[in-house]
Amino acid sequence: MAWDWQIEATEFHRVPERLVPVYDFMNTVDERTFGGRTPDDRLPDWLRERGEFSAAELQLAELLRKALRGMATVNRTGEPSEETAHDLARASRDLPLHADSRLMLSPYQEGVTGNLAELLATVVLTSADGSWSRMKTCAAPDCGWVFYDKSKPRNGRWCSTAGCGNRVKTRSYRERKGVHSS
Repeated sequence: MAWDWQIEATEFHRVPERLVPVYDFMNTVDERTFGGRTPDDRLPDWLRERGEFSAAELQLAELLRKALRGMATVNRTGEPSEETAHDLARASRDLPLHADSRLMLSPYQEGVTGNLAELLATVVLTSADGSWSRMKTCAAPDCGWVFYDKSKPRNGRWCSTAGCGNRVKTRSYRERKGVHSS
């Protein structure tokens, strides 16, 4: 039986409920190319589920997704990225967030733009409790899936150790030993 990679976020990676919408948003782009897969972008479908959207809102969503995925990569590598910081600053400028006296962030606009603002607010708020830092991109060069690192030492590198981790380690071993697969 083939492995079904479309497993519920809360079930497989135990993504905290609060971060599930962010997880789903970041994984609207599927860059996986292993096993005969072809990259896929479901962002327009994600936006359509939230209402009518303009070309400008699509561009804003693409920029926010790129920034959040970049931040998830930084969470894994620990290496700051000027491009990601720049993308996040540009996306944040156009998202309608309101901070109240209880230090809560909330969107002050409805529709698609409000939904995007809600995602950013969630990232900001979960940064405070440490759960955001566990959102990472898979280190496998043919994957890039965003996953929630549930490991105790917070050093997870792959969305699936048995899948991507094994594939990367096997490939590396074969390259070191000069073994070629047929």
